[in-house]
Amino acid sequence: MDTSKEQRARVQRIYGQDSDYYITSTPHARSSSLARAAEMLDPRGGVLLDVATGAGHTAFKMAGRCRWVIATDLTQGMLASARKLAAERRVQNVSFLRADAENLGVRGGSLDHVSVRIAPHHFADVRRFLKEAARVLKPGGRLIYVDNIAPDEPSEADAYNGFERLRDPSHNRCESLPVLVEMMEEAGLQILHAETLRKQMNFEEWTRRPNIDAKAREELRRFLEEPSAAIRYWLAPREEEGGLVFDEIEAVILAERP
Repeated sequence: MDTSKEQRARVQRIYGQDSDYYITSTPHARSSSLARAAEMLDPRGGVLLDVATGAGHTAFKMAGRCRWVIATDLTQGMLASARKLAAERRVQNVSFLRADAENLGVRGGSLDHVSVRIAPHHFADVRRFLKEAARVLKPGGRLIYVDNIAPDEPSEADAYNGFERLRDPSHNRCESLPVLVEMMEEAGLQILHAETLRKQMNFEEWTRRPNIDAKAREELRRFLEEPSAAIRYWLAPREEEGGLVFDEIEAVILAERP
């Protein structure tokens, strides 16, 4: 896992030029994990910190159930896109803060809820983020964590992460669900519930990014069209209505600071 400054620089470079893509991106704006995260966390008032907010979809979904939401992101471009979407939706109870997920700059024990969705695979150090989440939560405060997960087998996990990194050089690593649970427990969080969801991805939309050229797009397509048995099960690549689609598997984990 890359824990260097270069990882943060990659994230800012990619998402600085591509931030408005995430305002309308189907997996980020309308996937089932967005509704499920809000349902599982079920915040009833209080203050929520949304980490790596991107275009703000999770923050705005939670805002209707919270007294206040603080939406943070490392990248100024993403915060600008989130502000734009907040204005369009007339969301009033959200503030925006530039912050590193591994150094949140928030007083310990001050928050009722923390959310993070489809972002930790970009973090330089997920373990450090989880310790930060535990630190800023009040006793009894809860974390809702949503991210893509990798196969349990190390070699297949490496292949899957290579596939993701080819599409997005700021991708660091997706972990398997057992590894994530262990990391959360090591951070001092108690797991209340964990489940997985399959999220259908349209290959053409997924690869419609400024950093992807024709050669990379062809390599990505070949990975899906010639998969190993484990990747075939994991991603389930297939043709539907004349186009290539596949699945990402997301973990949705609810944890609490005791």
